[in-house]
Amino acid sequence: MLAAEIQLFPDKTIFIQLSIFLVVLLTLTHFVFKPVLKIIHLRKAKTEGDRKKIEEMTQKTDALMKEYEKKIQEAKQDAFKMKETIRKEGDEQGQRIVHEAKQASLSQIEKIKKEMEIARQNATSQLELQAKTLGKMIAEKVLGRSLDKLN
Repeated sequence: MLAAEIQLFPDKTIFIQLSIFLVVLLTLTHFVFKPVLKIIHLRKAKTEGDRKKIEEMTQKTDALMKEYEKKIQEAKQDAFKMKETIRKEGDEQGQRIVHEAKQASLSQIEKIKKEMEIARQNATSQLELQAKTLGKMIAEKVLGRSLDKLN
């Protein structure tokens, strides 16, 4: 009896079930699977695009940072060179000023020596003149007469 109730071969309801399955499958494919897959593909494409943009931006940022660091290094070197140049120019100018000051002071000393020599000569000549006049006056007092008549 059991064997009579169990059928191994499908009956005509299989075609109805198969047609319902196909209708449901087509409906779900058209209204659910395709839109969901489309959204998934769009998200994947956007994510990959964003990932590529991030990688490109990271590479650009790294390149800019390297260039920036290079320029900073060059600027430091230029500043150091400029500092050294200014320091050397300052030293040279300082030495030139000291040399000029020495020359000026030496010429001033020579000028003062000449003026002192002239003043000494003037003082010597005035003292000689005064000595002669004083000697004459002493001689006139000692002799008690004027010496102008002798000349």
